[in-house]
Amino acid sequence: MLKDLPPTIGTGIHGSIPPRRYWAYYTWQEIDAIAKKDPNATAVINIGAIEQHGPHLPLVTDTLVGMELLGHALARLSDDVMVLALPPTNFGKSTEHHDFPGTLTFSGETLRMVLRDIGASVARSGFKKLVLLGSHGGNVGTLDDFFRDLRIETDMRVFKIFLGGIGQVPGLVAPHEAAIAMHSGDVETSMMRHLTPELVHMDRAEGWVFDPAKDIGYSFKGNDVIEAWIASDLSRTGAIGNPHPSSAEKGKIMCEAKAARLAELLEAIYRSSRREIRVAPKEG
Repeated sequence: MLKDLPPTIGTGIHGSIPPRRYWAYYTWQEIDAIAKKDPNATAVINIGAIEQHGPHLPLVTDTLVGMELLGHALARLSDDVMVLALPPTNFGKSTEHHDFPGTLTFSGETLRMVLRDIGASVARSGFKKLVLLGSHGGNVGTLDDFFRDLRIETDMRVFKIFLGGIGQVPGLVAPHEAAIAMHSGDVETSMMRHLTPELVHMDRAEGWVFDPAKDIGYSFKGNDVIEAWIASDLSRTGAIGNPHPSSAEKGKIMCEAKAARLAELLEAIYRSSRREIRVAPKEG
């Protein structure tokens, strides 16, 4: 029941999402019919950000990468997999970047309210599954705290996926970079150099790194104790990590791996049924 639309249409509002998989291009009657015919019909929303990405990447980096990879993933799905992309939030919780001009941010409370209202609208439309696709690391904590509440309030099955955590390609990024980089370093810069090289200014690139070995028992990333940080704690330019080893070639490999894995996950979510709960057998 996918809408019969050509691969390109006059408006560009859908971005890289295949037009026939863009929720907003359907009429209300068509959405109603999809929900009634297909109990597995799934909506997915990219929760991005508009925030500083150092001197060499645009403010829209997180939203752009999220929508590009979501579009590539949806294009891989067969027609019998009914997954539709909602318009993205564009804005996220970017309070850690508030010291840098250009950053536009929700508070965590505002982001939760926005997603609650969108989720309720999707549920009223008859869809039973909603995927929250995060393309900005600063949104992860808010989604972790909230997505179960959304399940309770809407009675939908609610899933979350963080793009930064899927489709990893071992050996593509140096270990010392992977250990500390979290913003505008090798990974994000490589993907942007592949996706939209026109928006990347490598002549201005200036990343900042720190030595995790000097931390005694705690760090900013990945140890038993993690210290709260804002971007200006770790970088003078806003770039946390080293963008200089980046390349469009690496970015292409990263993007293809993430899009392929995202397509697998979206299809698995669509085809999944509710778990059967059985009494555990007694031993002996």
